[in-house]
Amino acid sequence: MAAPRFLNPGDTVGVVSPGFAVKPALLEQGLARLRRMGYEVVVGDHVLARQGYLAGDDGQRAADLCQMLSRPEVSAIWFARGGYGTARLLDRVPWAVLRRDPKLLIGYSDLTALFNAVVDRTPAVCLYGPVVTELGDSGAWHAPSLRALTSGESLTLRFARRSVLAEGRSEGRLLGGNLSVLTHLLGTRFAPDFRDCILFLEETGEQTYRVDRMLTQLRQSGALRRVKGILLGRLTVPPRRRFPPDRSPEEVLRETFVPLGVPVVRDLPAGHIPVKRTLPIGAWAILDTTSRTLGFEP
Repeated sequence: MAAPRFLNPGDTVGVVSPGFAVKPALLEQGLARLRRMGYEVVVGDHVLARQGYLAGDDGQRAADLCQMLSRPEVSAIWFARGGYGTARLLDRVPWAVLRRDPKLLIGYSDLTALFNAVVDRTPAVCLYGPVVTELGDSGAWHAPSLRALTSGESLTLRFARRSVLAEGRSEGRLLGGNLSVLTHLLGTRFAPDFRDCILFLEETGEQTYRVDRMLTQLRQSGALRRVKGILLGRLTVPPRRRFPPDRSPEEVLRETFVPLGVPVVRDLPAGHIPVKRTLPIGAWAILDTTSRTLGFEP
């Protein structure tokens, strides 16, 4: 298999939307930012198509994705937005093409479905970072981590002592992303092999009992049995109900992950938050709670 690609000024970036419908104004702002970054940009034929909440029907969205994967001049595919819909296309992805030409893939949230399937089947690196419709807002993403990882450089992130739920040091391939999307891959042929990985999870807008339910499914499926470490982004929950009384998200996280006996770090600034750090799904990660560092090797 070929080595993964990274980005240099002048490279061509393809833009597609395999999930939710896209707002044209936000897309144009993001495309303008990509051009200012020095990239040539090609846009999928159906990016602004609509079928209800989706950016066109499955055939249109799959055609755009497959076309960009097959174009040799395209170094990276930067997804227009998340939402929902990518999982519907997984059985249409030309995996052999991506193995021969492992392009850089950039996005987050709903792209969890594609990224975790990709890194189990190809040498491609998938960057869990801002989508194109966020690039026009410089407060939505963290420029240094995005710049380093798109260029194929190593990256080290630091975290506070209070973020450590369980001590330790571990190394492994980084997997994961959005909790609900990842959970819905379980039981399908696209679920990743979690053995010896460092697992990253983040979520937004789900009540604590729903987070509890998804974590219980992960645990009971056996997915957590052989992980080497846990990284938790923000699990932003709505206001608590008055009755029945709610539980704190931290309580649920502790009872799920601390018994695993691996290092656990929470509040990683990635996912559905402003100034989101970019993380390389599929890359080698080194987690050390003594030095309070999280390092990634390209």
